[in-house]
Amino acid sequence: MRVSTSMIFQQGLQSLQRQQSEMIRAQTDIATGVKLRSADRDPVAFGQASQLTSQQARVDQFLRSNDMATGKIEAQETSLAASTDILQRVRDVAIQANNGAQDATSRAALADELASLREALAGQANAKDERGEYVFSGTQAGQVPYAPDGVGQLADSVQAVDLQVGESDSVAVNRVASDIFDTAAGSGRSAMQVIDDLEAAVRAGDDTAYGGLQDEVDQVLERVITTQGEMGNDLNKLERLRDDQNAWSLSNKESISKLRDTDLAEAITRLNQNYLTLQATQQSMAKTQQLSLFNNL
Repeated sequence: MRVSTSMIFQQGLQSLQRQQSEMIRAQTDIATGVKLRSADRDPVAFGQASQLTSQQARVDQFLRSNDMATGKIEAQETSLAASTDILQRVRDVAIQANNGAQDATSRAALADELASLREALAGQANAKDERGEYVFSGTQAGQVPYAPDGVGQLADSVQAVDLQVGESDSVAVNRVASDIFDTAAGSGRSAMQVIDDLEAAVRAGDDTAYGGLQDEVDQVLERVITTQGEMGNDLNKLERLRDDQNAWSLSNKESISKLRDTDLAEAITRLNQNYLTLQATQQSMAKTQQLSLFNNL
């Protein structure tokens, strides 16, 4: 096969263009810090990076949900801790009142304290979050759980709100007040109603009612403490998930970086090599142009 000077020149021109393109790519890699900008560079690596990026977005969403759930549960747990203290004091007052040595004056003082405790407990049961939503209203967050007289206001169909915080993990972030502050599920009555009756019995000196009312206070107290335990378990679960997800996120980001981000040392070496090759190609083409065969075309 006969090789003409023009063919040699054309090959040199193509090599020159290729080297210039490689230099531009290396310069862009260095300037942007990203080497994998499109699938044509490395289809396999691009597909892997895209899949990992999608997974990273999902774990980031779980981490945000985890933070939200932790904040909500911690706020509710604080409310229940206060409720536990209130109910324990109600129980103590009821025991004090069930003493034949109490006179009308002391009973009135105890009844006044019960009234204050009742209002404090109602405040906890009807607590709101920073968005103005009731934290113990489940799926009916805009509805106050209890009316001023202590009667429940939530619909029978209301349920706790669960938030997904992992691929197969969720936690309750808005529980239902009647599951916590009522003496029993379904046909129970609220702690506020029980305390109202206890206050009336103390004022009247009706010691025959104390025993049954104390039992109802204990029922509510047990439900509050049980819910606190459930919340504590949920917070521990969220902490474990957060640690696992943060570790996975770090590993995932490192994998994405290896696939996508520029290795500056490698890119600079590649740029220098391209530059030297480009110079050699230019020198070769200059010599080709000086050939007499080329001049006679």
